[in-house]
Amino acid sequence: MLDATLATAAIDDGLTLSLRIENAGSTPVTLDFRTGQRAEFTAYPAAEVDSDADGEDADPVWRYGANRMFTQALGSETVAPGEAVGYEATWRRPPSGTYRIVGEAAATGRDVRAAAVVTVP
Repeated sequence: MLDATLATAAIDDGLTLSLRIENAGSTPVTLDFRTGQRAEFTAYPAAEVDSDADGEDADPVWRYGANRMFTQALGSETVAPGEAVGYEATWRRPPSGTYRIVGEAAATGRDVRAAAVVTVP
């Protein structure tokens, strides 16, 4: 069983986003990836997102993987019981507003995600 948490922190020119995925189960879990991208981070306007949804119904304001190139090589990471992996991204110069940020593993066959609401002054 994988548990995910998303932390955000303000920096001079934006936000840092940290997705932590922990194996809370008793057996190792392997995350398989189709590319070098390990996580996707997406920002949605908080006012347009239902509080029970992950934001798929709203148009994203920003997506980490948009206009980026990732290696086209298969990869995997095994997370042992009680261990965790972490992935980070930076959203540079976000516009002022309140956003629901969703971080999710880019692993195939795994729905591992976490969300946080942040306000950018």
